[in-house]
Amino acid sequence: MQPGAVVVVSGPLGPWAGGPRPSSVPYPVVVAAPVAERRPYAVSWLADAARRLLAATPASPLVLVAHGTAGPLLPALARAQRAAGRRVGGYVFADATLPRPGAPSHLDLLRAADGPAADAAHDALHGSGAVWPPDAAHPGDHDFWTERLPPAPDWPDAPCGYLHTGAAVPGVGPGGFWARSAAARGWPVHTMAGGDDVTAALAGVIDALPG
Repeated sequence: MQPGAVVVVSGPLGPWAGGPRPSSVPYPVVVAAPVAERRPYAVSWLADAARRLLAATPASPLVLVAHGTAGPLLPALARAQRAAGRRVGGYVFADATLPRPGAPSHLDLLRAADGPAADAAHDALHGSGAVWPPDAAHPGDHDFWTERLPPAPDWPDAPCGYLHTGAAVPGVGPGGFWARSAAARGWPVHTMAGGDDVTAALAGVIDALPG
């Protein structure tokens, strides 16, 4: 599809290191790294993302691109953009966890991909003032990992694709698990080979979305 703008949002654990270069694609790209500074963390992240997009005024239709733990928050962000009068034409998940029925937590999603890692994280988070994972730019506390995320009823409401770069992303678990989950939903999945360019690969996934 030909988007009016592409909005790339990173998850609350930190920005997308090695993400796309906006100057290398033929449409406007807004890159945002919203932060979750207070409880409820998902609401805080969504409010910060909405403020950043209000300032950027991207043109419709939007393609929303989620990286890492932004994945399960993307449907709620889309609802906010529609409420602001913008049309959402598609979604791309880049090394991201995926929305699931109900209102799972980030820890539930990690457990789906890597049960032992989730159990170890949960044990570590019971310490006083503990946060996890230690390699994240903004590691989350126990409340962050266990709070229920916004539900995604009647979703997806636009075409979706998945980009699996092979990079390790804090808090997500094995990226191949989520790429297989996307393929099982019938979404197009692009798995990068060594030496592939992230910007070109993301543009290819966007171009392959119908619309």
